Amino acid sequence: MGDSYRDRTITLASQVLVGSHVTKLLDKLNSRRGGIILVFHEISHTQLAKQLAQLSEQYKYISLSEFVGRLARGKSTTGLAVITFDDGYGSVLESAAHLAGVHGWPMTFFLPTRYLDTREPYWFQELQPLLERATCDHMAIDDMHLSLIDQASRAKTLEILNRRFMSFPSTERIDELLRRVRYVLSGSEERPADLQTSEPISWERIRELVRREELSFEVHSVNHLALSCLTEEAIRGEMLESRARVEQMTGCNAEHFCYPYGGLDEIGSLAPRIARSLFRSATTMLRGRCHKGTDSAMLPRVPLYEQDSEQRVALKVSLAR
Repeated sequence: MGDSYRDRTITLASQVLVGSHVTKLLDKLNSRRGGIILVFHEISHTQLAKQLAQLSEQYKYISLSEFVGRLARGKSTTGLAVITFDDGYGSVLESAAHLAGVHGWPMTFFLPTRYLDTREPYWFQELQPLLERATCDHMAIDDMHLSLIDQASRAKTLEILNRRFMSFPSTERIDELLRRVRYVLSGSEERPADLQTSEPISWERIRELVRREELSFEVHSVNHLALSCLTEEAIRGEMLESRARVEQMTGCNAEHFCYPYGGLDEIGSLAPRIARSLFRSATTMLRGRCHKGTDSAMLPRVPLYEQDSEQRVALKVSLAR
Protein backbone atom coordinates (compact mmCIF):
# COMPACT_ATOMS: atom_id res chain seq x y z
CA MET A 1 0.00 0.00 0.00
CA GLY A 2 2.84 2.39 0.86
CA ASP A 3 4.54 2.14 -2.53
CA SER A 4 1.31 2.49 -4.51
CA TYR A 5 0.22 5.43 -2.35
CA ARG A 6 3.58 7.13 -2.87
CA ASP A 7 3.41 6.53 -6.63
CA ARG A 8 -0.09 8.03 -6.78
CA THR A 9 1.05 11.02 -4.74
CA ILE A 10 4.06 11.64 -7.00
CA THR A 11 1.90 11.28 -10.10
CA LEU A 12 -0.69 13.72 -8.77
CA ALA A 13 1.97 16.21 -7.73
CA SER A 14 3.66 16.04 -11.13
CA GLN A 15 0.36 16.58 -12.92
CA VAL A 16 -0.43 19.63 -10.79
CA LEU A 17 3.04 21.14 -11.16
CA VAL A 18 3.22 20.54 -14.92
CA GLY A 19 -0.29 21.90 -15.36
CA SER A 20 0.63 25.07 -13.50
CA HIS A 21 3.87 25.45 -15.52
CA VAL A 22 5.93 25.32 -12.31
CA THR A 23 8.20 22.64 -13.78
CA LYS A 24 9.11 24.92 -16.69
CA LEU A 25 10.15 27.63 -14.26
CA LEU A 26 12.11 25.16 -12.11
CA ASP A 27 13.87 23.74 -15.16
CA LYS A 28 14.77 27.23 -16.35
CA LEU A 29 16.26 28.06 -12.96
CA ASN A 30 18.04 24.75 -12.35
CA SER A 31 19.30 24.30 -15.91
CA ARG A 32 21.54 27.30 -15.39
CA ARG A 33 23.51 25.13 -13.00
CA GLY A 34 24.49 22.72 -15.78
CA GLY A 35 23.47 19.90 -18.09
CA ILE A 36 22.16 16.43 -17.32
CA ILE A 37 23.11 12.83 -17.93
CA LEU A 38 20.09 10.58 -18.44
CA VAL A 39 20.19 6.89 -17.54
CA PHE A 40 17.90 4.06 -18.67
CA HIS A 41 17.80 0.37 -17.74
CA GLU A 42 14.95 -1.87 -18.91
CA ILE A 43 12.43 0.18 -20.88
CA SER A 44 10.14 -0.38 -23.85
CA HIS A 45 10.79 1.15 -27.26
CA THR A 46 7.59 3.21 -27.03
CA GLN A 47 8.41 4.78 -23.67
CA LEU A 48 12.05 5.38 -24.58
CA ALA A 49 11.07 7.15 -27.78
CA LYS A 50 8.48 9.31 -25.99
CA GLN A 51 10.78 10.35 -23.18
CA LEU A 52 13.75 11.18 -25.40
CA ALA A 53 11.56 13.11 -27.85
CA GLN A 54 10.04 15.07 -24.96
CA LEU A 55 13.42 16.12 -23.57
CA SER A 56 14.88 16.85 -27.01
CA GLU A 57 12.61 19.91 -27.03
CA GLN A 58 14.52 21.33 -24.05
CA TYR A 59 18.01 19.88 -24.43
CA LYS A 60 20.56 19.18 -27.12
CA TYR A 61 21.95 15.65 -26.92
CA ILE A 62 25.73 15.32 -27.12
CA SER A 63 28.11 12.42 -26.54
CA LEU A 64 29.38 11.55 -23.08
CA SER A 65 32.97 12.20 -24.18
CA GLU A 66 32.11 15.68 -25.45
CA PHE A 67 30.14 16.43 -22.28
CA VAL A 68 32.98 15.28 -20.00
CA GLY A 69 35.45 17.25 -22.10
CA ARG A 70 33.43 20.41 -21.60
CA LEU A 71 33.35 19.83 -17.85
CA ALA A 72 37.13 19.27 -17.77
CA ARG A 73 37.73 22.55 -19.64
CA GLY A 74 35.34 24.49 -17.38
CA LYS A 75 32.92 25.14 -20.24
CA SER A 76 29.17 25.40 -19.72
CA THR A 77 26.95 22.35 -20.14
CA THR A 78 23.72 24.34 -19.80
CA GLY A 79 21.08 23.08 -22.22
CA LEU A 80 23.01 19.89 -22.95
CA ALA A 81 22.10 16.29 -22.14
CA VAL A 82 23.76 12.88 -22.46
CA ILE A 83 21.89 9.59 -23.07
CA THR A 84 23.28 6.53 -21.25
CA PHE A 85 22.14 2.94 -20.75
CA ASP A 86 23.25 0.46 -18.09
CA ASP A 87 23.41 -3.35 -17.98
CA GLY A 88 23.60 -4.35 -21.66
CA TYR A 89 20.02 -5.55 -22.28
CA GLY A 90 19.72 -6.61 -25.91
CA SER A 91 16.18 -5.41 -26.68
CA VAL A 92 16.79 -2.02 -25.03
CA LEU A 93 20.06 -1.54 -26.87
CA GLU A 94 18.45 -2.36 -30.21
CA SER A 95 15.62 0.12 -29.56
CA ALA A 96 18.08 2.80 -28.55
CA ALA A 97 20.33 2.17 -31.55
CA HIS A 98 17.33 2.52 -33.87
CA LEU A 99 16.38 5.88 -32.32
CA ALA A 100 19.99 7.04 -32.47
CA GLY A 101 20.08 6.26 -36.18
CA VAL A 102 16.79 7.99 -36.94
CA HIS A 103 17.47 11.16 -34.95
CA GLY A 104 21.27 11.31 -34.85
CA TRP A 105 21.27 11.22 -31.04
CA PRO A 106 24.63 10.16 -29.50
CA MET A 107 24.28 7.37 -26.93
CA THR A 108 26.57 5.53 -24.52
CA PHE A 109 26.09 1.94 -23.33
CA PHE A 110 27.81 0.67 -20.18
CA LEU A 111 28.53 -3.07 -20.48
CA PRO A 112 29.01 -5.57 -17.61
CA THR A 113 31.25 -8.05 -19.36
CA ARG A 114 30.46 -11.27 -17.47
CA TYR A 115 26.77 -10.88 -18.33
CA LEU A 116 27.59 -10.66 -22.03
CA ASP A 117 30.15 -13.47 -21.86
CA THR A 118 28.02 -16.01 -19.96
CA ARG A 119 24.54 -14.76 -20.95
CA GLU A 120 23.40 -15.74 -17.44
CA PRO A 121 20.74 -13.40 -15.98
CA TYR A 122 21.55 -11.06 -13.11
CA TRP A 123 20.23 -12.13 -9.70
CA PHE A 124 17.96 -9.06 -9.66
CA GLN A 125 16.33 -10.14 -12.91
CA GLU A 126 15.23 -13.38 -11.22
CA LEU A 127 14.43 -12.25 -7.72
CA GLN A 128 11.31 -10.16 -8.28
CA PRO A 129 9.50 -12.64 -10.59
CA LEU A 130 10.38 -15.45 -8.17
CA LEU A 131 8.72 -13.54 -5.33
CA GLU A 132 5.71 -12.62 -7.45
CA ARG A 133 4.98 -16.27 -8.31
CA ALA A 134 5.56 -17.59 -4.76
CA THR A 135 2.66 -19.59 -3.32
CA CYS A 136 3.85 -19.57 0.32
CA ASP A 137 3.03 -16.74 2.73
CA HIS A 138 6.51 -16.47 4.28
CA MET A 139 10.10 -17.56 3.73
CA ALA A 140 13.02 -18.20 6.11
CA ILE A 141 16.61 -17.96 4.86
CA ASP A 142 19.62 -17.60 7.16
CA ASP A 143 18.61 -15.12 9.85
CA MET A 144 15.82 -13.65 7.71
CA HIS A 145 12.14 -14.43 8.31
CA LEU A 146 10.30 -12.69 5.51
CA SER A 147 6.61 -12.24 4.82
CA LEU A 148 4.99 -12.81 1.43
CA ILE A 149 1.41 -12.44 2.58
CA ASP A 150 0.49 -9.48 0.38
CA GLN A 151 1.91 -7.02 -2.15
CA ALA A 152 3.28 -4.66 0.48
CA SER A 153 5.07 -7.42 2.39
CA ARG A 154 6.53 -8.83 -0.84
CA ALA A 155 7.87 -5.38 -1.72
CA LYS A 156 9.50 -5.16 1.73
CA THR A 157 10.95 -8.65 1.34
CA LEU A 158 12.36 -7.70 -2.05
CA GLU A 159 14.00 -4.65 -0.50
CA ILE A 160 15.58 -6.72 2.29
CA LEU A 161 16.85 -9.38 -0.12
CA ASN A 162 18.22 -6.74 -2.49
CA ARG A 163 20.35 -5.35 0.35
CA ARG A 164 21.59 -8.81 1.25
CA PHE A 165 22.55 -9.68 -2.33
CA MET A 166 24.34 -6.36 -2.80
CA SER A 167 26.40 -6.94 0.35
CA PHE A 168 28.24 -9.93 -1.11
CA PRO A 169 31.83 -9.54 -2.40
CA SER A 170 31.69 -12.47 -4.84
CA THR A 171 29.45 -14.02 -7.45
CA GLU A 172 29.84 -17.38 -5.69
CA ARG A 173 28.04 -16.11 -2.60
CA ILE A 174 25.37 -14.48 -4.73
CA ASP A 175 24.80 -17.70 -6.66
CA GLU A 176 24.60 -19.70 -3.42
CA LEU A 177 21.93 -17.47 -1.93
CA LEU A 178 20.01 -17.37 -5.21
CA ARG A 179 19.89 -21.17 -5.32
CA ARG A 180 18.45 -21.23 -1.80
CA VAL A 181 15.87 -18.59 -2.65
CA ARG A 182 14.82 -20.62 -5.69
CA TYR A 183 14.50 -23.75 -3.57
CA VAL A 184 12.34 -22.07 -0.93
CA LEU A 185 10.07 -20.41 -3.49
CA SER A 186 9.90 -23.01 -6.26
CA GLY A 187 11.13 -26.29 -4.78
CA SER A 188 14.27 -26.50 -6.92
CA GLU A 189 17.67 -24.84 -6.87
CA GLU A 190 17.53 -24.53 -10.66
CA ARG A 191 16.08 -21.50 -12.38
CA PRO A 192 12.46 -22.20 -13.38
CA ALA A 193 12.37 -23.02 -17.08
CA ASP A 194 9.44 -20.69 -17.70
CA LEU A 195 10.94 -17.70 -15.88
CA GLN A 196 11.41 -15.00 -18.50
CA THR A 197 14.32 -12.53 -18.23
CA SER A 198 15.80 -10.04 -20.67
CA GLU A 199 18.73 -11.33 -22.68
CA PRO A 200 21.98 -9.42 -23.11
CA ILE A 201 23.20 -7.96 -26.37
CA SER A 202 25.72 -10.20 -28.12
CA TRP A 203 29.33 -9.23 -28.69
CA GLU A 204 28.82 -9.97 -32.39
CA ARG A 205 26.05 -7.37 -32.55
CA ILE A 206 28.16 -4.85 -30.66
CA ARG A 207 30.96 -5.28 -33.21
CA GLU A 208 28.44 -4.27 -35.88
CA LEU A 209 27.01 -1.33 -33.93
CA VAL A 210 30.35 0.11 -32.87
CA ARG A 211 30.94 1.17 -36.49
CA ARG A 212 28.28 3.83 -36.04
CA GLU A 213 29.80 7.07 -34.78
CA GLU A 214 26.77 8.05 -32.66
CA LEU A 215 27.12 4.91 -30.49
CA SER A 216 29.80 4.26 -27.87
CA PHE A 217 30.39 1.31 -25.56
CA GLU A 218 31.96 1.75 -22.13
CA VAL A 219 32.69 -0.13 -18.91
CA HIS A 220 30.29 -1.37 -16.19
CA SER A 221 32.61 -3.83 -14.35
CA VAL A 222 32.91 -7.59 -14.83
CA ASN A 223 30.59 -9.03 -12.19
CA HIS A 224 28.24 -6.15 -11.33
CA LEU A 225 29.20 -6.25 -7.64
CA ALA A 226 28.91 -3.38 -5.18
CA LEU A 227 32.48 -2.05 -5.19
CA SER A 228 32.22 -0.94 -1.57
CA CYS A 229 32.32 -4.66 -0.62
CA LEU A 230 35.61 -5.28 -2.44
CA THR A 231 39.28 -4.76 -1.63
CA GLU A 232 41.30 -2.16 -3.49
CA GLU A 233 42.94 -4.91 -5.54
CA ALA A 234 39.58 -6.43 -6.44
CA ILE A 235 38.11 -3.06 -7.44
CA ARG A 236 41.06 -2.36 -9.69
CA GLY A 237 40.71 -5.84 -11.18
CA GLU A 238 37.01 -5.31 -11.92
CA MET A 239 37.78 -2.05 -13.72
CA LEU A 240 40.85 -3.19 -15.64
CA GLU A 241 39.52 -6.60 -16.69
CA SER A 242 36.20 -5.22 -17.88
CA ARG A 243 37.88 -2.37 -19.75
CA ALA A 244 40.23 -4.80 -21.47
CA ARG A 245 37.32 -6.99 -22.53
CA VAL A 246 35.27 -4.08 -23.91
CA GLU A 247 38.27 -2.77 -25.83
CA GLN A 248 39.07 -6.24 -27.16
CA MET A 249 35.53 -6.75 -28.46
CA THR A 250 34.95 -3.24 -29.83
CA GLY A 251 38.41 -2.29 -31.04
CA CYS A 252 37.95 1.13 -29.40
CA ASN A 253 39.38 2.77 -26.32
CA ALA A 254 37.05 2.58 -23.30
CA GLU A 255 37.37 5.81 -21.30
CA HIS A 256 34.31 5.93 -19.05
CA PHE A 257 33.15 3.77 -16.15
CA CYS A 258 29.75 3.21 -14.53
CA TYR A 259 29.54 2.03 -10.90
CA PRO A 260 27.30 -1.02 -10.39
CA TYR A 261 24.13 0.02 -8.51
CA GLY A 262 25.53 3.55 -8.31
CA GLY A 263 24.56 4.62 -4.78
CA LEU A 264 27.03 6.00 -2.23
CA ASP A 265 26.75 2.88 -0.09
CA GLU A 266 27.52 0.65 -3.08
CA ILE A 267 30.34 2.80 -4.49
CA GLY A 268 32.29 3.27 -1.25
CA SER A 269 35.34 5.46 -0.74
CA LEU A 270 38.02 3.54 -2.66
CA ALA A 271 36.37 3.15 -6.07
CA PRO A 272 36.24 6.87 -7.06
CA ARG A 273 39.96 7.28 -6.37
CA ILE A 274 40.77 4.25 -8.51
CA ALA A 275 38.34 5.34 -11.24
CA ARG A 276 40.05 8.74 -11.42
CA SER A 277 43.36 7.05 -12.20
CA LEU A 278 41.93 4.79 -14.92
CA PHE A 279 39.06 6.62 -16.65
CA ARG A 280 38.07 10.06 -17.88
CA SER A 281 34.82 9.80 -15.94
CA ALA A 282 32.66 7.55 -13.78
CA THR A 283 28.88 7.80 -13.50
CA THR A 284 26.66 7.17 -10.47
CA MET A 285 22.94 6.84 -9.75
CA LEU A 286 23.07 9.98 -7.62
CA ARG A 287 20.56 12.49 -8.94
CA GLY A 288 21.64 15.92 -10.08
CA ARG A 289 23.18 18.10 -12.75
CA CYS A 290 26.75 18.35 -13.97
CA HIS A 291 28.46 21.71 -13.83
CA LYS A 292 31.84 23.35 -13.28
CA GLY A 293 33.39 21.73 -10.24
CA THR A 294 31.49 18.43 -10.54
CA ASP A 295 33.79 15.52 -9.72
CA SER A 296 34.36 13.61 -12.97
CA ALA A 297 34.60 10.39 -10.97
CA MET A 298 31.19 10.93 -9.34
CA LEU A 299 28.97 12.21 -12.14
CA PRO A 300 25.27 12.39 -11.17
CA ARG A 301 22.53 11.25 -13.53
CA VAL A 302 18.76 11.50 -13.90
CA PRO A 303 17.15 8.01 -14.06
CA LEU A 304 14.03 7.51 -16.17
CA TYR A 305 11.86 4.39 -16.05
CA GLU A 306 9.07 2.63 -17.92
CA GLN A 307 6.40 3.91 -15.51
CA ASP A 308 7.45 7.56 -15.80
CA SER A 309 4.71 9.58 -17.49
CA GLU A 310 5.37 12.78 -19.43
CA GLN A 311 4.58 14.74 -16.27
CA ARG A 312 6.94 12.70 -14.11
CA VAL A 313 9.75 13.04 -16.66
CA ALA A 314 9.26 16.81 -16.62
CA LEU A 315 9.24 16.85 -12.81
CA LYS A 316 12.36 14.70 -12.45
CA VAL A 317 14.37 16.79 -14.87
CA SER A 318 13.18 20.15 -13.60
CA LEU A 319 14.02 19.23 -9.99
CA ALA A 320 17.54 18.00 -10.84
CA ARG A 321 20.09 20.40 -9.34
